[in-house]
Amino acid sequence: MHYRLRTAPAVAVALAAGLLAATSAHAAPATSPGGPSDVNGDGYGDLVTASEAGVSGVPRAGAIVVNTGSVDGISAGRVQIVTQNSAGVPGAAEENDMFGSALATGDLNGDGYTDVVAGTPHETVDGDADGGTVAVLWGAKSGLSGGTTLADPAPAAHDLFGNRLAVGDFDGDGRPELAVGTGGDDVWIFDGVTKTGAAGHRELSTDIAPDGSDYYRALTAGDFDGDGKDDLVVGGRYDEDGSFDGASLVYPGASGTATVLPDEAHAAATGDFDGDGKDDLIVGSPDANTVTAYAGGAEGLTTSRRRTLTQDSPGVPGVTESEDAFGEAVAAGDVDGDGFDDVAVGVEFETVDSVANTGEVVVLRGSADGLTGTGSQVVHQGSAGVPGANEPYDRFGSAVRLTDTNRDGRADLAAAAPMENTSNGALWSLRGAADGISSSHAVSFSAATAGLSKEPYTYFGRSMPTSAY
Repeated sequence: MHYRLRTAPAVAVALAAGLLAATSAHAAPATSPGGPSDVNGDGYGDLVTASEAGVSGVPRAGAIVVNTGSVDGISAGRVQIVTQNSAGVPGAAEENDMFGSALATGDLNGDGYTDVVAGTPHETVDGDADGGTVAVLWGAKSGLSGGTTLADPAPAAHDLFGNRLAVGDFDGDGRPELAVGTGGDDVWIFDGVTKTGAAGHRELSTDIAPDGSDYYRALTAGDFDGDGKDDLVVGGRYDEDGSFDGASLVYPGASGTATVLPDEAHAAATGDFDGDGKDDLIVGSPDANTVTAYAGGAEGLTTSRRRTLTQDSPGVPGVTESEDAFGEAVAAGDVDGDGFDDVAVGVEFETVDSVANTGEVVVLRGSADGLTGTGSQVVHQGSAGVPGANEPYDRFGSAVRLTDTNRDGRADLAAAAPMENTSNGALWSLRGAADGISSSHAVSFSAATAGLSKEPYTYFGRSMPTSAY
């Protein structure tokens, strides 16, 4: 379910010179996707970012950084760093754990504060290397406070428990559940999650290839048919015919027989791109350099309402090149407050002005006709007003997020470059505005500035949640 918080329309902010302007003719109440990312309950959207930082001298133990929003958006100064050595957080910082490799957000216990779910699939559990674990970090007025472990119900059946996460209300009772992926072909649904654990759990098998070679890479949730229950998208690839063409499975109410959509989903997110009140799906397929939008409707998601966009589509900046990885990351949110959700697309290996693999983000626009290339924008470190400079292999756009950090009714773009500064990593926040993403009041800071390790290979920005309940 793509949650929205209705807000008053905000004053327009001009788009900085050098970014491609977009126009909007649809008048609708402004919406804010920032509500579900509010860990401290102050009404401003917060950013949650993972890194592979060393902790107390332990290499690649992993740390999660929370930058809280305000009337001025985010800053490096308002930051909370959470590791497995933090008070009340389950576990301990260990080498190569990469705490927070997968992230999801949602108010799981219904207390009004957004909680952060941290998957640590490389955690060694009871001697099982890469067994994996999941911790729910609880939102509170002071920020994240303590956590609760959700153990793998079937540790002998697979490894990498917690490698994919999604939050959604699959049973329609008004309380979200948690979907947890594994290294096998199963997904576990946990319900009634509180600080004492989960009331129950069940297994959802996603095995669709008879030779057992299923491979899924993304989870997301949304109410695509408008029945009041969220559906679970399991996006990935399967090799039933040797083609690796890919598939995305949609489970209504996270149960029953899946609808098979013919697109690999390395990344997936949920939004309402046509403003009809039903959730739509965007999947990124970087191997094919495409993103594909499926419009929700009474019949759910079908190929009859499918639209694929590339860098060769009308209005989309750039040209399709084999190694660009257009669609490596996707996120949904309403950047201009027109009532239609837009999509940020990470193109982490894009070459810009002969600078190899520096990366960029393309913003596609929502409209009454759905997602479109018309009025698209491109943002990179060479764009006017964007801090930094394009450098080889920065991989700007490896992770993206759209959330309203200053409560003006428009989603702001967060983009990460985990290879910036010798793989120390960096994060950018660019404001949403009436004519799209603006570099006015742009913020950028590195892992070291945020208070993480100053050493190389911290990979700040390696992941962010893309959808929130």
